[in-house]
Amino acid sequence: MAKIKSVLLASVVAGTMFTCTQAQAKETIDWRACPEAPKDHPVRCAAVRVPADWSTGRGQVSLRIARLPAADVSKRVGVLMFNPGGPGSGAAGYLTQPLYAERYLGKAVLERFDVVGIDPRGVAGSEPIKCDKPAHDPAVDRFPADTAGVRALIAANAAFAQSCHGSAAEHLDTVSVAHDMDAVRSLLGERQISFLGVSYGTMLGRAYAERFPDRLRALVLDAIADRSLGAGKLAIDDAKAVQDSVNRFAGWCAGQTGCGVDVPEALRSVQDMADRGQLKAGQANVTAREVQMGVNAFLQSPMLYPNLATALKAAQQGDGTAIHQTGMHTDPWGYGMYRSIICQDVDTRGVAARLPELGRTAREVAPDLRGYSEFWDIMSGCVGWPIPAQWQPHPWRATAQLPPTLLVSGAHDVATPRLWAENTRRQLPNSMLLRWDGDGHAAWPMHNACANARTVDYLITRQLPPPSTVC
Repeated sequence: MAKIKSVLLASVVAGTMFTCTQAQAKETIDWRACPEAPKDHPVRCAAVRVPADWSTGRGQVSLRIARLPAADVSKRVGVLMFNPGGPGSGAAGYLTQPLYAERYLGKAVLERFDVVGIDPRGVAGSEPIKCDKPAHDPAVDRFPADTAGVRALIAANAAFAQSCHGSAAEHLDTVSVAHDMDAVRSLLGERQISFLGVSYGTMLGRAYAERFPDRLRALVLDAIADRSLGAGKLAIDDAKAVQDSVNRFAGWCAGQTGCGVDVPEALRSVQDMADRGQLKAGQANVTAREVQMGVNAFLQSPMLYPNLATALKAAQQGDGTAIHQTGMHTDPWGYGMYRSIICQDVDTRGVAARLPELGRTAREVAPDLRGYSEFWDIMSGCVGWPIPAQWQPHPWRATAQLPPTLLVSGAHDVATPRLWAENTRRQLPNSMLLRWDGDGHAAWPMHNACANARTVDYLITRQLPPPSTVC
């Protein structure tokens, strides 16, 4: 009976959402010059309004969108939408500066596609969410050891969540954003779009693909977050990926004559110094968790390895400024948006009682950063969230209706481990997993030229690379 009710509810909601999308199609887009763009840059910006709650049509939120037309109309393929990750990052701003657009998307893409960037609801130019409390509180233990610690963590998370407000504060999940995307597609008069999703953008891409599979011409998912897995599994898998990246950095450092850092010893001593109040950024204490967040940020790209080595040397002398400044907690506004959005997409119900045990496991598999990973930060930050996550982990749906799909995965990705991409590949019969070797989070746009070239070829031709392709 519960299953039947669920199906009926889904049918009602789907009908309401379809009606709302049709209503949007009656409107037009008022394209204007983007205020921050050079006068001779052909990009145009607009604001469109969509329902804050797609299931009921109630409320409204304004979305900022930008459109950069194909440089060569005679070679135009269609519309490409993209999401660069985050969450908390807009896409419209990527198009308003010519040099930045070219560096991120490349000449071949800009030549063939009308590229459309949408600032997701609650982000950047789309009525950004605002939180009165900080998402990062150094006094809150994100690795609670007992029931009392779990209760304190839940209370802190709930207090932060209740401090966040905005026109769509309770509807920031990827399902809502996917419906926003489709409303923009409809307003553009396009039957289909191509989509490039990176990191968090893969979560959004999946939400769109499952609801509107026939409206996708091509789909690229790079650095895949596996939404078929529960929060606990994601956190442990990601902890292993972090330890792998620490080991890779240590190997790099050992091969550099000028590095001069014993990485495991440096990480141990610096975190111990932080625990004793001996690590400073100016006059402020740097906590061990802030060390973990900073190191994790450096590990996002091998281009930052020299900077991490320098930061660790300074930290061993008591100066934690460089490490402290690199963590995402140093952007309170952005970190608040990040937490407000991601907690509506990662279901942590049932996790609270397991946190102490999960914490012990994470520290066992990833000792050098004491079990820290981005997904541990997400899981521990979302426990007790007052708005239930809209997404429940499940295998991919509507796979038969999807276009040929390109999946891209690095061998040593610190945030989205390869096994998530392998699991996704098994669920998508009409897909190809492009594996690339090396370090860094996501191939696009700068970590693997071979993978990026194959991605561009696929977007233009919709032909997947041969299954044996490795970059």
